[in-house]
Amino acid sequence: MAQNLISASLTEQDVVEVTQSLNTVKTKLHFLSTLQKGDVKSLVKVGNAYYLPFLDKIHQVVETHPEILPAVFDKEEFMKDYELFNKLRPVYNLMNELAEGLQKTFTAVGSDTLVAALDVYASVKQNKDKVPGLSVMNDELATFFKKAKSQTDDQK
Repeated sequence: MAQNLISASLTEQDVVEVTQSLNTVKTKLHFLSTLQKGDVKSLVKVGNAYYLPFLDKIHQVVETHPEILPAVFDKEEFMKDYELFNKLRPVYNLMNELAEGLQKTFTAVGSDTLVAALDVYASVKQNKDKVPGLSVMNDELATFFKKAKSQTDDQK
């Protein structure tokens, strides 16, 4: 059962450089939030595009008519948040694109590897009595499937 969804390689140097670059990003974005899922769920959200024009219009009002703002309104913080939001948007979009591609690639290459490993395991089972020492490896490999089988039996 041949499967080859991903055919690529990554040098150790590439891994080091990508990791260093990501650590640099993490350092530059040192202010990233650690909100819990429940906290995030309760927040009012801008959405993908619906409120973006609204925010731009409000920004324009804040800049051109500051006299209408309530005394408790923190104009400086609004302007700072608005600027950060707009600067983060392209970074956010790129990171999401990269994360999605990485997740799909990781899943696909993991699947390629497991499918090939299952082919090898089938050969081990088929040849365990023909090649000296292979029966020991077969027994070790079989333990991975006994657990899954016993869980299936328990669920019946």
